[in-house]
Amino acid sequence: MPPISSLSIYLFGTTAFVAGAAHLVSPQTALSSLDLPASALPAVHGNSLAAIAMGIFYTLAAWQNNRAFYTLSVPMRSLTAAVLWAQGGPWRLVAMWEAAGALLTGTALVWEGRS
Repeated sequence: MPPISSLSIYLFGTTAFVAGAAHLVSPQTALSSLDLPASALPAVHGNSLAAIAMGIFYTLAAWQNNRAFYTLSVPMRSLTAAVLWAQGGPWRLVAMWEAAGALLTGTALVWEGRS
């Protein structure tokens, strides 16, 4: 079985890929769920493509057991969570997803480092 840190990265990558693909196929869903105006459609398309790419990068890193990537993802995801939390409204759900993933990965890395 892969280490928990790898599983957390696989999970994050998979959810990013799925969310990106879903919003690319149905951008109106992203607009309504994030309370964005129709003029934000180009940004939704760009964010969807970025989420797909991020999903690919995260799953590749997990497959490679790239612990340096895992370690560097924790502060970046924590910063992302803080910025999105400050946006308020529906962005707080995205912030919680980021923070939970960073906490899970960080905890797993510390736990695995003790073994």
